[in-house]
Amino acid sequence: MRNYSRSAFGHGWDDSDGDCQDSRAEALISASSTPVRFAAGDRCRVVTGRWISPFTGKVIQNAAEVDIDHVVPLNWAWDHGASSWPRPKREKFANDPVNLIPVEASLNRSTITI
Repeated sequence: MRNYSRSAFGHGWDDSDGDCQDSRAEALISASSTPVRFAAGDRCRVVTGRWISPFTGKVIQNAAEVDIDHVVPLNWAWDHGASSWPRPKREKFANDPVNLIPVEASLNRSTITI
């Protein structure tokens, strides 16, 4: 089996519908319990909203403090068959809204397991 590389799933968040809101923005919009606010009125980059951490219950209102995580981790998917998928299928999987969840950036980036 080839070694996992995040870049095998594409580079960054995709804007497949061309509305300037990439997968990250769309995940933030979808999960916010209040209307989100955008940067500079462009309706592309989300700056505030109201997200509740699924891990701690913490309320987060600053989008910069939110990471978008994959429910099914890309590394796990790679080890369980995605390594043989064509690149477009891997990119679609990495940006699939069903597989994206807003989480606390500090928790997502830590090495501590819950």
